[in-house]
Amino acid sequence: MPSHSQEINIDINSNEDSGSPSEQKEDKSKAMKYVNTDNIGNNAPAGLSSDQKLAFALRDFLGPSNMVLGEESPSPSNIEQKLPYIDEILDTEINNSDEEPQTCQETEEVLNNAACRLRRWRAASRKLRRPRIIDNLCASKDCGGAGKSFSGGHTDLADRLRSLAATGSMSASAGELLSLAPPPPAATAPPSPGCLLTPTLADQNSAEYFGSSPECCIDIVGSKNTNAVGTPVPPPGPRYKLASEATLRICSFQHTRTVVDKILAAKFFRRWETHILCLLEDHIVSKAPYGQLEKPLSYSCMQEVYCISRWDPARKYCLRIVMPNGSLLLQANDAYTRDQWYYSIVWRRNMIRYRNLLTKSVRKEIVLKELKNMVDFVMTTPLQDECVTRTPLEILANLLSENKDSPDWEEWAEITTSAASPLLAERGVNGELCALLARLCRLRPRSAPLPALAPPVRRVLTRNVDFGKAPHARQFVRDYISALSAHNSGPSLVRRFVEVTHGNRATCPHPRAAPNLAAVVLAAIDDHYRNYTTPHQCDDTEHEVLCFADILEHMCEYEDWLTVVGGVLQPVPLCANAMACPRVAFRLGNVLSALSRDQRCAVHGCVAPARAARPCPPSWLRAAAPSDPLLSLPHTKLCQLWGDMVQGLINCCCKRKSFLQSMSKQLPDFIIVAFTEHPAALESLCLMLEWEVASGEQTQLEIIAALQGTPLGKQYYTDLCERQKTLQKLQAHGGPKRLALPVRATDEDVAALLEAGSLGNLECLSLAFTSVTSACAHHLIKLPSLRYLNLWATKFGDSGVQLIAEHLPRLQVLNLCETPVSDKGIEALSGLSSLRRINLNSTKLSAEAFETLRQRLPQLQEYDVRYTEAW
Repeated sequence: MPSHSQEINIDINSNEDSGSPSEQKEDKSKAMKYVNTDNIGNNAPAGLSSDQKLAFALRDFLGPSNMVLGEESPSPSNIEQKLPYIDEILDTEINNSDEEPQTCQETEEVLNNAACRLRRWRAASRKLRRPRIIDNLCASKDCGGAGKSFSGGHTDLADRLRSLAATGSMSASAGELLSLAPPPPAATAPPSPGCLLTPTLADQNSAEYFGSSPECCIDIVGSKNTNAVGTPVPPPGPRYKLASEATLRICSFQHTRTVVDKILAAKFFRRWETHILCLLEDHIVSKAPYGQLEKPLSYSCMQEVYCISRWDPARKYCLRIVMPNGSLLLQANDAYTRDQWYYSIVWRRNMIRYRNLLTKSVRKEIVLKELKNMVDFVMTTPLQDECVTRTPLEILANLLSENKDSPDWEEWAEITTSAASPLLAERGVNGELCALLARLCRLRPRSAPLPALAPPVRRVLTRNVDFGKAPHARQFVRDYISALSAHNSGPSLVRRFVEVTHGNRATCPHPRAAPNLAAVVLAAIDDHYRNYTTPHQCDDTEHEVLCFADILEHMCEYEDWLTVVGGVLQPVPLCANAMACPRVAFRLGNVLSALSRDQRCAVHGCVAPARAARPCPPSWLRAAAPSDPLLSLPHTKLCQLWGDMVQGLINCCCKRKSFLQSMSKQLPDFIIVAFTEHPAALESLCLMLEWEVASGEQTQLEIIAALQGTPLGKQYYTDLCERQKTLQKLQAHGGPKRLALPVRATDEDVAALLEAGSLGNLECLSLAFTSVTSACAHHLIKLPSLRYLNLWATKFGDSGVQLIAEHLPRLQVLNLCETPVSDKGIEALSGLSSLRRINLNSTKLSAEAFETLRQRLPQLQEYDVRYTEAW
């Protein structure tokens, strides 16, 4: 029996080597090789026992298989820093004299644990009664020439150890103890709740909760297998789907405990069978159960699973499953299939193990340790499948759902959530888990692990989530925002949350982020005020909902989100009790001001009445009407807001007769705002008089009185009278019947032409190939006898066509060839009942719009739609 100072190397599959008899005799002559452990590792620390020296010599071999130690990379023995623990906070201010005793003590503890594991392996090797010894595991250079080079070949022992370390069958602590170097970040668990949630949590910087980017502060610079926050990532290499069915060759043999078993297990006596295997939830079965797989193979009876990589050069891609009474070899056609089944079997086996341990264990420290091991295993597996994403979250949800009524559930949920933070950051949470995390935020808002919950909240917002089918997801986001605002620095945290959700780019990369966030905000505000039956009175409970109104205001700071905010606010989605709150109304007023100031029609048009509006209130113009306001704002601010909304509309596409006709019922509001000398109200009243929108002498006298009530209004009314005199002169009979402007004519030239003299007889006007735009439409509508209008190759747009369609009902021929008009302007032409010929060549006309135009204008005789979608 060899002593403890000898190095024993065991080849479990010694009979599987394919070599000549002479080589086997030579191997038998070297059956036992004594290695003096005193010479192993010249750089080993002094004062170590023989077992500890041998453990020190094996430090490089027991590391990951893809680790290569070069001359530039530091040796584990040369690293002087101490091993960091999970809850340990390194203090750089401690002097070196205090660190040396602690480092020595930890190093001795590591070596003692490694030596214990080596003694267990020696005991197991003696039971196998294998006389053959493989080459020395230490490299000849590192061990001072005491043994052979490790690069001479791989053994099944090496493959098995690497497989155990890679697949998580060996615990993380044991994997760290087997290497004297500091553990890699992938094996380091996230900080404990005590580190994340200190008593000064509310006073910390908001950047500590969310980082500086929507990707959770992922730093490119760092380890290849971990990110900046220490989250484990899969190793580089191919990715696999979870195996379900494949055709593999099967061979089983008993453990070689006797000479007869050893002979029968030789490769010449092995019997291979071909099976179609199915990987089920609890076991592996064959579609045609016979021979060696007559019964299902349960995962619980598997002791070890590893790949036999030394057979790969011979194109024998085998996988070995060790069971109590024997082993089973699975041979695939290629290495990819072999590896896919290897990772799939290990996944199924470990998930059953973690499920049983986490649901049946009573001691919380054991459950927490196994949970961290499961998280590390899930984050490092190369499998990419829906089941791989769903199963760990189901286990976590079952763990959190236990003993929900116990008084210490909140504390246990905080610890569990913090331990599973890497898993939550990379996987989308399901409905039940969302409900549990939302419950944690509601019960303990100031102590909830917000850094761990930020990634799943952001994932819910940025993914295509239907809140109608997933109400728990919306409730989770809502309770998380409420937990943020509950801290002392709540407003800054809420603002930072919106910034991180949008990202640091000009446009948010996630198109679903803004609609989902706006839906959560509006639902929270409406739910809080929906059940109010008495007149509103401000109280302290409103602080819980004001943060959502702040989010709506913060969203208006981004141009790409303004369109989304305007879309969800049309029609008015809030109840009257919500708008009656002064604090909520103040924030809504800022949102409406931002919408009305925007130059885009899709944004400022959201304050106008919608077609499918609710009966009360139909639009924000009605909700903010000064005569009967629903928004609880001061009168001066309310008039300013209402005037800004009208100004944004009439300065764009809504400066039309139809819009003023629809707003004729709100004439008192125009008059009230006009007394504040708001330019939009004064201009609207003048247009009502000029376009004869205000019918009735009494109504016109009221408008004139309102205009003459202020100095600025008097100026507007004087200008109106001057325009009317010019219009009467222009529409007087006389002047040419046909007129064509030169190519270089502009909008100013058209205005000067119409002011020069009377053009009451003008019937045909050609502006082809000029530089006129839609701005000249305000002058063209003053020509009452116009029948023919040629706008070929001009910049005349939709707004000009809409204005012409309202004020020139006698138009018969219209040429819009090569103009930028689209369906929006062309559909307005359906009101020209006298139109007989139209040219829409090379426009943005669609087939649907043209078909609608033909149905509404049956008297249309000629049309040209070449080079359009309707052609």
